[in-house]
Amino acid sequence: MNIQQALGQASQNLSASSPSAMLDAQILLSFVLQCNTAHLAAWPEKELSKEQQSDYLQLIQQRQQGSPVAHLTGQREFWSLHFFVNNSTLIPRPETETLIEYMLTKFDHRKNLKLLDMGTGTGAIAIAIAKEKPDWQIVASDVSNEALKLAGQNSEYHQISNITFVQSDWFENITSTDFDIIVSNPPYIASDDPHLQQGDVRFEPLSALTSGPEGLDDIKHLCAHAAEHLNNNGWLIVEHGYNQAQQVTDCFTENKFTKIEQQQDLSGHTRMTAARL
Repeated sequence: MNIQQALGQASQNLSASSPSAMLDAQILLSFVLQCNTAHLAAWPEKELSKEQQSDYLQLIQQRQQGSPVAHLTGQREFWSLHFFVNNSTLIPRPETETLIEYMLTKFDHRKNLKLLDMGTGTGAIAIAIAKEKPDWQIVASDVSNEALKLAGQNSEYHQISNITFVQSDWFENITSTDFDIIVSNPPYIASDDPHLQQGDVRFEPLSALTSGPEGLDDIKHLCAHAAEHLNNNGWLIVEHGYNQAQQVTDCFTENKFTKIEQQQDLSGHTRMTAARL
């Protein structure tokens, strides 16, 4: 079986279970062959060994059963950076890059800022900012020691020196009161949301996804306590659900934040709210 035949068969096998069957097939075959997807297009007639065919078939079968591609390969790209992933955290998603773009634009000329990334997971937000702003001082926290271990591995891979990792249940172990920015991609899905039974989220930790009956419990907690850890004129920035923009605005306003700004993701949904003390 050659590359072209393998991709065609895999794509057909995945068509009923994945909305991105050919892309999944390409990523998984690239992983097996240890090459990039451009190589697949350039060498469609290249034969797979029996071992490669067997490995690929196993991955396709696991994907058919719903396993996320990122878990099968153990990696995901975010902000053009390579991140190791596993089932202890959320898989980094493109919409979260909205937070990075906003911060880099908003604070472009600011030097030596102090930033707290809460619920860091893989460390994607903290590491992306650390790479872009090596003079910033960053603290990344998570309640999960497994997540912090993974984030530390990603930080080491990218040779980051300006992040400190802290185990903390939100603000519980955060002692600093002088952050310029607190940023978070917190859990924001309602606990009874039917989407929890679909797609990749079935394989991700519920604790990183759900937050009470409306999905707003953690965002409300962040709004209520962020001021205790921010400088005067400090900013709170959160990702939230596509249909939560008004509720999050109300939460910010009730906790005396001003200068509220919101950003849309690439799909045109308002997915980020920021405000100043």
